[in-house]
Amino acid sequence: MRLADFIVRDMEFILGQWEEFAATLLPAATTMESLALRDHAQQILEAVAADLSFAQTREAQRVKALGRAPKLTEAPETAAQTHGHLRALSGFEINQLAAEYRALRASVLRLWMDECQPEALNPDDIIRFNEAIDQALAESVS
Repeated sequence: MRLADFIVRDMEFILGQWEEFAATLLPAATTMESLALRDHAQQILEAVAADLSFAQTREAQRVKALGRAPKLTEAPETAAQTHGHLRALSGFEINQLAAEYRALRASVLRLWMDECQPEALNPDDIIRFNEAIDQALAESVS
């Protein structure tokens, strides 16, 4: 199964893991409800899955790896940018924000690998997923 399909199919489980981890980021998360803990996580994952679903040339991959990916939406902010802004307003430290993405990356890849036979994994999916997560993290930090 391709990683984008897995993310879409198992979105709710992945979001549950995001929420569970975000709740450990204290003291900022102490009084946060489920909706606030999941803040923009679904939109971020949807953007990652959409990115993985589109064909990408090696040149486009190189440009993206350099942090010069074209903006995919006309919105003034991406979901990741909004997420970073709201986390800052909620008192999250920068290392806690980065930890959310680190935990998300590990969780999604581990769940996907557990689901698929090792020989069925697509290495390009892993590379592109890591790039998409790095891009979302950079947007959140900005």
